[in-house]
Amino acid sequence: MKIKIFLGKIKKNKFIANTNWLLFKNIYSMLLSLVVGSLSVRYLGPSNYGLIGYGTSLVSLFNAISQLGLNSIIMSELLRKPEEKGKTLGTALVMRLVASVVSFLCVLLFVCIVEPGNQVLFVVTALQALMLICNTYELLNEWFLSELQSKVYVVASSIGATIVGGWKILLLVLGASVQWFAASTTIQALVCGGIIFVIFFKKKQFHLGYSFSRAREIFGKSKHYIISGLAIALYTQMDKVMLGKMMGEREVGLYTSAMTVAMLWEFVPQSIINSARAVILEKKNVNNEEYLRLFRILLLCISLMGIGVGVGIQLFGKWVILLLYGRAYKEAVPLLQILIWSTSFAMLGTARGIWNVAEDKNQYVKYYTIIGGLFNLFFNYFAIQVWGMAGAAVGTLLSQMLVSLGSPMFWKDTRPFVKLYMSSWKYMTQLKMLLMIQKKK
Repeated sequence: MKIKIFLGKIKKNKFIANTNWLLFKNIYSMLLSLVVGSLSVRYLGPSNYGLIGYGTSLVSLFNAISQLGLNSIIMSELLRKPEEKGKTLGTALVMRLVASVVSFLCVLLFVCIVEPGNQVLFVVTALQALMLICNTYELLNEWFLSELQSKVYVVASSIGATIVGGWKILLLVLGASVQWFAASTTIQALVCGGIIFVIFFKKKQFHLGYSFSRAREIFGKSKHYIISGLAIALYTQMDKVMLGKMMGEREVGLYTSAMTVAMLWEFVPQSIINSARAVILEKKNVNNEEYLRLFRILLLCISLMGIGVGVGIQLFGKWVILLLYGRAYKEAVPLLQILIWSTSFAMLGTARGIWNVAEDKNQYVKYYTIIGGLFNLFFNYFAIQVWGMAGAAVGTLLSQMLVSLGSPMFWKDTRPFVKLYMSSWKYMTQLKMLLMIQKKK
């Protein structure tokens, strides 16, 4: 009994340390983004910044194909079959690399079809699309996370972010064109990937391998997330693509600046979710009640953080935009006040991924994200014509609400998630009692 308690304390300490490393990485990246990113956005102006945002959206449409849904299931596979981790990881890396090269070529073809003759956009998008190939290293991050060794990932990401920060400052000093700024994300991915691969090959105690049968097995589970990822791209990126086609690159720049600020806080719940994933999935195989309790607490924490950030932006959003980007971006303020709520629902959807894997409900993911994607596509087509940028922001919010809590209600097998979310609020009573005890102390 004492041994179990001791082991439990070790896992708890590793979870806390793992989360702290992830928080450190994201706080550091956020601070760099606030300082260097805001200077870059001011320098570029809404039009050029919108050009980069437009290109990013076009690349993101094919990101799901490059990932093959592997990020969502690889950790579970590593934990489920630890004796085959070398074969699992090696097979996944080959699959991801091939899919990334194909996706890169598809992006270039798509730009030629959507914006024929726009050479600047083609170059900007091509430079950003190279990131798809460089991001193959992300699968190794899943291995580090499964081993609760986020320190490696954090160090690599921080070094990459620092180098890119220095790169952007150099571009500002030299007065470089927008194309050079577009290469920043690819440079960061290349640096991070190089560091991760070197550390991985030093730390690993197994041989990487490839198995066609293992690839078929992995793809059988991950394919649901490919369609889901495409649908997610529709309702998270099509708003910017449609704004670019229907209004212009300036509007894309304003909208992107608002979305960038709205997403700044996501590193906190994302770090908690990433660390909690391995712990909760492992608990599922040991104690179902404890697994459900931990998952409910995770959902409640994300909801409370979302409400707090949302209220804060309603009060201070204007000053945040003016401070970071200047008066040229003042039209982004009302967009930010709408989009901030969409990020809260997006984080709930991310947390739901743990439940999908634990309960083997992966096959439903594609259905409710398709619903959200189609809704966003049709809603934006009419809303942008009537309300402009605000219409796109409302479409994103409604789509996130539909995907995170609405769509699961359509199927009997996925309704339990909504019940779990609703029941998570019962822990508010325990939270209030804890706060009262702390005040008395």
